[in-house]
Amino acid sequence: MKILELASYAKINLTLEVFDKRPDGYHEIDSIVQVIDLSDRLYISKEEAGVIDIEVDKPQVPSGPENSVYRACEVFFQAVGISGGAKCRIAKRIPTQAGLGGGSGNAAAALIALNKLYETGLTESELVGLGARIGSDVPLFIVGGTVRVRGRGELVESLPDAPQLHFVIAKPEVDVSTAWAYAELDRQPERRPAGTSDKAERAIRLGDRNSLIRYLWNDFDPVVDAAIPEVRNARCALEEVGAEKSMLCGSGSAVFGVFESAESAKSAATQLRDRYAEVFSATNVAAERLR
Repeated sequence: MKILELASYAKINLTLEVFDKRPDGYHEIDSIVQVIDLSDRLYISKEEAGVIDIEVDKPQVPSGPENSVYRACEVFFQAVGISGGAKCRIAKRIPTQAGLGGGSGNAAAALIALNKLYETGLTESELVGLGARIGSDVPLFIVGGTVRVRGRGELVESLPDAPQLHFVIAKPEVDVSTAWAYAELDRQPERRPAGTSDKAERAIRLGDRNSLIRYLWNDFDPVVDAAIPEVRNARCALEEVGAEKSMLCGSGSAVFGVFESAESAKSAATQLRDRYAEVFSATNVAAERLR
């Protein structure tokens, strides 16, 4: 039996600007997103028609219809009109409820794998459309690399690869509900658009690492910092071990710091493992490596 093995990557929002709520209940966003080499592994093979079998090596991650890979399989078979099945095993390494897009990356990897297994010839654009039916972050993982994301996440524009950045990611032992974070943001006084996504994109196109770091931005930072001291303390810890800048990953609860080199990131991660159970060093993944 043919089994495909794929890396399923995490992401970091280099910028995240949140605007008004749309009629469909989602918020309009503008975000520069970088796929990074922190990854899960997805093993997928054909199964008899109508069977979707998901196995996850972490008991806290659902394996039934609530799993994003299960939903990806449903959406795929419905879209291509094939009475097929899939057996999927997910080896998790990306923290859950962390803002790193682990579940969305899993779903994207499943769509890509099924397209190969069943030789359906769906284009990247068609896969992006299917991904948008599963979750707002799924389309960006179909495109991969460095992207600009708008709308509710379904509008993905590929950018040149960002200058190489070295990250350390730490997840404090607290979860942040995405719904809560958006509700808190809505309660804040009127916010003016920062325009940092435009500035960050210009820095990327110029290959200007220092300017890119200067324009890193996340609208959720002040809201989550003020309400959840564990997150604020984790950001401070990153800066104490040498981060040039620290921010939330998405709406949290993981945070990341940017470091000057792979060596300094590795050293910082080692120091932080005494304080946090989940600490990772990572760097950019170029779009071509995802093909």
